[in-house]
Amino acid sequence: MSPPTHPESYHTLSLPQIRLSHNPPSSPTATPVVLVILDRPEAKNAFTETMADSLVTAFNLLSTDPRVRAVVLTGSDASNRTFCAGMDLSSLTSSSPTPPSSSEAAATTTGSYTIQSAPWQQQSRQTYRDSGGRVALAIHNCAKPVVVGLNGSAVGVGITMTLAANIRVASSAAKIGFVFARRGIAMEACSSFFLPRLVGGAKALHLVTVGGVYAATDPLVRDLFGEVVPPAEVVRRAVEIAEEVAGSCSAVSVRVMRDMVLRGADTPEGAHALESKVLYDLFRGRDFVEGVKSFKEKRLPRFEGNLDEDAPRVWPWWEWKEVKEVAKI
Repeated sequence: MSPPTHPESYHTLSLPQIRLSHNPPSSPTATPVVLVILDRPEAKNAFTETMADSLVTAFNLLSTDPRVRAVVLTGSDASNRTFCAGMDLSSLTSSSPTPPSSSEAAATTTGSYTIQSAPWQQQSRQTYRDSGGRVALAIHNCAKPVVVGLNGSAVGVGITMTLAANIRVASSAAKIGFVFARRGIAMEACSSFFLPRLVGGAKALHLVTVGGVYAATDPLVRDLFGEVVPPAEVVRRAVEIAEEVAGSCSAVSVRVMRDMVLRGADTPEGAHALESKVLYDLFRGRDFVEGVKSFKEKRLPRFEGNLDEDAPRVWPWWEWKEVKEVAKI
């Protein structure tokens, strides 16, 4: 497969329901930090299949663009009230007091509502993959660190798709909800993997069992966020963190350590063996040389390492899973 073609400017990239911005926005070409912005303010940035496709495309492009060193994901709500209202249900439900005709066989009827031509109705049980999970995996597999500026409330997929990011900064006014049990569905966007690892099993079970909505400062959800700041400061702070990472940290080190945390060994002895192999190779890498040299010279490092050329030989130490494979369930 040939590598993707990166646009000279991400401002010119047309992806429905999202937009990309350089930092600063006035830059005519891609910058070390690029913002990915959910852009359906009229619908509270509600999540759709179209938005999912655009987000996957954006993160796949940014992951392989050597000019980009960090990504910020945020929402376009100027009032900083809503980051993402969750799945857009407006296209799924409509009043239907009479049973559907035979021509509406693809619809699912419950009571007085009809679920119209939903994405999962166009696929088989074996091939269907939830769109939130596709986005979460695109973020998870992005070679560049992702910082989420949660500049407003987030429920359902609006919060779960962010759990794959490296860092989340939330608005102090945000409300957070894992509301699946109250909609008769279940966790998605790989959240059954990420949520208990971020907040612990007990809190994760509480959140999904009750299905309530909580302030970002509530002890049940506070551990999801590295920082909680006033609403008007969320995006600025997320960009500051991304700039610090882009300008001071080795992309190889950041990615490999993230994988060590999320895909690491399950015993202390296994962790010791893995860490030793990783260190052995990175000690011989150009980023380590530059890191030591810049420290001694009291200047910012100029890291040039990338995963294609500079990843430790043991990486990846896990078996890659193809998400399009037929489910064996």
